[in-house]
Amino acid sequence: MSEVEIRKEGLTLELSRVIAAPREAVWQCWTNPELLKQWFCPKPWFVPKADMDVRPGGRFNTVMAGPEGELFENVGMFLEVVDGEKLTFTDAYSEGYVPRENAFMTGYVELADVPGVGTRFTWGARHTSEADRNKHLEMGFEEGWKAASSQLDELARSIAIEGLQTTPAFSAKVRTCLFFSEKGEEAAKYYTSLLPDSVMGSVFRPDPNGPVLVAEFTLAGSPFMILNGNPDMQPSYLTSISILTEDQAETDRLWQALLADGGEEGQCGWLKDRYGVHWQIVPKALPRLMHAGNPERAGRVSAALMKMRKIDIAGLEAAA
Repeated sequence: MSEVEIRKEGLTLELSRVIAAPREAVWQCWTNPELLKQWFCPKPWFVPKADMDVRPGGRFNTVMAGPEGELFENVGMFLEVVDGEKLTFTDAYSEGYVPRENAFMTGYVELADVPGVGTRFTWGARHTSEADRNKHLEMGFEEGWKAASSQLDELARSIAIEGLQTTPAFSAKVRTCLFFSEKGEEAAKYYTSLLPDSVMGSVFRPDPNGPVLVAEFTLAGSPFMILNGNPDMQPSYLTSISILTEDQAETDRLWQALLADGGEEGQCGWLKDRYGVHWQIVPKALPRLMHAGNPERAGRVSAALMKMRKIDIAGLEAAA
């Protein structure tokens, strides 16, 4: 068993150890609610319910149950999600940054590769007050977190042996699916870097050492998935993404980013990115100018739009 290090400094309590499993397996145990329920609190306690939307501002709600029928509900929210590396969450807010009373702590998880061994796992809690820190210690922080981390180690190792996440655990009931021949995961990671409220989600590899087959991601709050590895299913206009931008600066930024490294311009705000996915970058000004109850103005704006590649708000307003 890996040595467990406990740090007690100021209002922070922290556990660190090496998990004998790949980082992605440990990440899945934290971000897949069905896996989280299997290890998250020390036996004989258990987690009957875990409801998670793993993105900044997304919910992180769990219920812990005791052997004598005790129930302890935890309502919280993710503050930071760095795919495969870091989670920060708190009970100071519920989903959507709604403030909550009686905040207890902000938690964090950090994962780092230990070559040839596994994953350095750091799990900490920063408390609101000294009283809350002491309460956490009295509740059995050290013994409880050590036991839970051992359960995590066992589960992550079993997943690594059996194959990472043999059953994809997607959080959204309805998703838009994008097909790729081979670079779907790379594309999803790039897309989530471009917009706020975007994050990688569950990932499924039939072979733990092979490429991703299916991955879920959230783009500006909207759920998507990629299906990788079918050369006969190429992206087309039939499945495209439309982004409503706030102003010309955001329009310019996204247009440039999505055209980088081999993208192609189209007309009327359309483009094809380096992965073959089609996008339309639409400033909010366009529907405002087109749908103002003035057919003649709408016609002028439409005529100006047809001459544009990247949409120019000043040009639309001049035509109006």
